[in-house]
Amino acid sequence: MEMSNWPLQDNEQLLWQGRPAPRCYVFRHWLHALLGAMLFLASSFWLMVGIQLVRAQNQYLWLLAIPVLLVVASFMIGPGQILLARLRWEKIAYALTDQRLLVRNRLFSRKIAVYSLHDFRRCKRKKYGENLLSLRLFFHNSGPVTLDCLEHPELLLRHLEQ
Repeated sequence: MEMSNWPLQDNEQLLWQGRPAPRCYVFRHWLHALLGAMLFLASSFWLMVGIQLVRAQNQYLWLLAIPVLLVVASFMIGPGQILLARLRWEKIAYALTDQRLLVRNRLFSRKIAVYSLHDFRRCKRKKYGENLLSLRLFFHNSGPVTLDCLEHPELLLRHLEQ
């Protein structure tokens, strides 16, 4: 689904559409990724030493279980999360109409989450830069929804405040 192809109802007007800023979205958890990458390197070294020990003695194969689990987990925390975020970024889009907020943010689904503007209560902002922020929107009959890494969100905020 392209960004401009939203399922609008009769007499519904599209006011704003956007998507996350790519670098901000992919690297928004950069500290976790850095720590995961360091753990990945350390556990990979531990795994290589363990493999050499098993080869040399032909026993203690069970000792490789812990470093293998650490390598996989640290990859998902570190470099894997950046790769997954990059894949997800292409599928994320937001749209605001005069009646609803539409959010598409699923990697393997075309499903669109719909939030009525009549149920909108408040928003919380997380600033990443001068013109870059994430919005956490609270609605009356559903859980909060986060619009990550929006560049120049002034028009969206202006429409939400009305």
